[in-house]
Amino acid sequence: MNLPKEFIDYTRHLMGEDLYAAFEKGMSEEPPVSIRINPFKADIHHINIPLKDEDIEWCEYGIYLTKRPNFTFDPLLHAGLYYVQEASSMFVYHVLKQVVKNKVLMLDLCAAPGGKTTCAMSALPQGSKMFSNEPIRQRSQILNENIQKFGVQDICVTNNYAKDYQKSKLMFDVILTDVPCSGEGMFRKDEGAINEWSTKNVNDCQKLQREIVSDIWDCLKPGGILIYSTCTFNAHEDEENVAWIADNLGADFINIETKAEWNITGSLIDKNPVYRFIPGKTRGEGIFMAVLQKHGDYDGKMSMSNIDAKALKPLHVLYNGVEPDTIKGKQAIPHHSKAMSTKLVENEYAKVEIDYNQAIAYLRKEAITLNSEAPKGIVLLTYQKHPIGFAKNIGNRANNLYPQEWKIKSSHIPQEDTTIIE
Repeated sequence: MNLPKEFIDYTRHLMGEDLYAAFEKGMSEEPPVSIRINPFKADIHHINIPLKDEDIEWCEYGIYLTKRPNFTFDPLLHAGLYYVQEASSMFVYHVLKQVVKNKVLMLDLCAAPGGKTTCAMSALPQGSKMFSNEPIRQRSQILNENIQKFGVQDICVTNNYAKDYQKSKLMFDVILTDVPCSGEGMFRKDEGAINEWSTKNVNDCQKLQREIVSDIWDCLKPGGILIYSTCTFNAHEDEENVAWIADNLGADFINIETKAEWNITGSLIDKNPVYRFIPGKTRGEGIFMAVLQKHGDYDGKMSMSNIDAKALKPLHVLYNGVEPDTIKGKQAIPHHSKAMSTKLVENEYAKVEIDYNQAIAYLRKEAITLNSEAPKGIVLLTYQKHPIGFAKNIGNRANNLYPQEWKIKSSHIPQEDTTIIE
């Protein structure tokens, strides 16, 4: 791996020789592969995962795999039974389990593609509400797709900047800021991240990160929790920034209990409690996380009372629960989000079980033929008894109602079933 000399010199100095040697070795190794089971759709204690290596200890639904399969061609991924997520990023689950004991209103400010939102929702107490936001329009579309597939109704997906949330007057108990960064933690997986790196970009990112947190700060309740996260190694975007937040915006650090065998690294420049995942030491990609509590008295009450039409008006809402049916002629066509929802009404639609080849054809937005016993009209297609979407059966074929923008675009023909969960 051809890393920039300026990066090597700075990082070696920051980490020290021993840690840098471990880091250098880790960067030459193959990245681990991991998934996180969706507990709202699958019981981790009653499923079989043939490729399972071992559990991810800081997230009870996280699992390392022995190799990377072709996830695209697993219908159960598209059904939302699991999410492909880097192990280090699942640490947010452990954080929330420690600091949140009652239902909360939470904001994931820079959420695409949705890994931390869905991980966080799995950790929050029942009755919590999540706003999952992505400022970049194109990235917000994949966020919207992944949240719908996750199937939980208490998540509102928005496409806004932090200042738009100021206008909404919404107040959150918890805010996660997984801020845009220089992406040093992605070097092992993405050569493009290496090519885009520069000291100027690091400095620009540090400034932008402070602006983002400052812009959203007024939306955090007094006594509320801020989780600050990056996927980079330098202290400018990490330790220096969280110290700046604490000193300039008014917050105290929260210590998160961890286990020594997780091999999480603390601060490299001061004594503030922070959590670094460094390849070669921890089994995962590089991330940084710190947890801060805003000064002021926390009332302990969920801030649901300020969610109304007026609050949502300044926001570009992409998804806020199951979308209504579309009326075509005399027939109601259900939205795909209804098929994905964990609140899908049992027996509202006739279910038709399809096989693997039919499922892949359906996910490619191709017409499929159902068995002769399948009823006419709108049917819910299931694979291994899990809903994957709607079709309109007209007898000789079934009209495919899968979202056009979500279809599998690859023309590859899998040689065998690519099912991760049994």
